[in-house]
Amino acid sequence: MSQDGPPDEALAGGGRTPVFRRGDVVRRRPGPWSRTVAGLLRHLDLVGFAGAPRIVGDGFDDDGWETVTFLDGWSAHPGCWPDEQLHQVGVLLADLHAATSTYRPPDEATWQTWFGRGIGSATVVGHCDTGPWNLLARPDGDMALIDWETAGPVDPLVELAQACWLNAQLHDDDIAERQGLPSPEARAAMVRLIADGYGLGRDARAGLVDLMIEVAVQDAADQARQGRVTPDSGDVEALWAVTWRVRSAAWMLRHRRVLHRALA
Repeated sequence: MSQDGPPDEALAGGGRTPVFRRGDVVRRRPGPWSRTVAGLLRHLDLVGFAGAPRIVGDGFDDDGWETVTFLDGWSAHPGCWPDEQLHQVGVLLADLHAATSTYRPPDEATWQTWFGRGIGSATVVGHCDTGPWNLLARPDGDMALIDWETAGPVDPLVELAQACWLNAQLHDDDIAERQGLPSPEARAAMVRLIADGYGLGRDARAGLVDLMIEVAVQDAADQARQGRVTPDSGDVEALWAVTWRVRSAAWMLRHRRVLHRALA
């Protein structure tokens, strides 16, 4: 990409890969999955799904970096989404799963490894990292997902469970107090808002709490593997990544009845 124009601006987020903005274009160093994800984003654009960035050109600049459009919007992270946005998170996922139900990845498709692909039956292609750090509320009131590097095959209910757990902020009590989060009952109601937006049926709701717990536990185990956590580990960031997820799973176990009542 030509160096003319404004300098690159480092953007927050991006996971393990730095992300930069230049004008209306977001640039990221590519991974083995980048061309497959570019094909997915192209499909989403073609079918009219508005909750994702569009690829710029063929998806790569002259230096080989990924190029997608910059999405304007605001993030509630690390706070809570208002009720309207929580409902729209569910709508967004329902629209995404409908859009990818017609997507057929190429035979040579390469997706980033992600723990959730081994849970349930992967019948759609999803974003697969649906925490509030990857969601934006757009000026028109709709929601959008950014940072698609973890995208790939997923059971739609697994992705919904992940989004409910993370966006309802089902954290342990002292973490919730530190972050100024509302009561367990209020956060359980947030799960209901996302499920309502998704249009989740009664039978599927019965298993959502257990699925959220499973996703949290599997996520914690995956963080331990990625962080190479051992008895000798001194990496506080890696240890905390495991700890808050495990404690969140324990919190959901303790508040199982509250969560089930909210979803009934």
